[in-house]
Amino acid sequence: MEKKRIVFYDDLNDPYKKQLADGLKDTPEERYVKFFHMQARLWALKGFPNWKRKITMKPHPWI
Repeated sequence: MEKKRIVFYDDLNDPYKKQLADGLKDTPEERYVKFFHMQARLWALKGFPNWKRKITMKPHPWI
């Protein structure tokens, strides 16, 4: 496992640029797999999203 280290950036855009450069190194298949790993982590932190959506039609008060 890779040891984590503290990185000091000169510009606020540097982390964004580094992330883009790392993403370009990956193949589309690796990015696809990473997406689902990140999604699973997010759901572990926030809980599984409740995707039950309803459309409610109400009469307008002026009619």
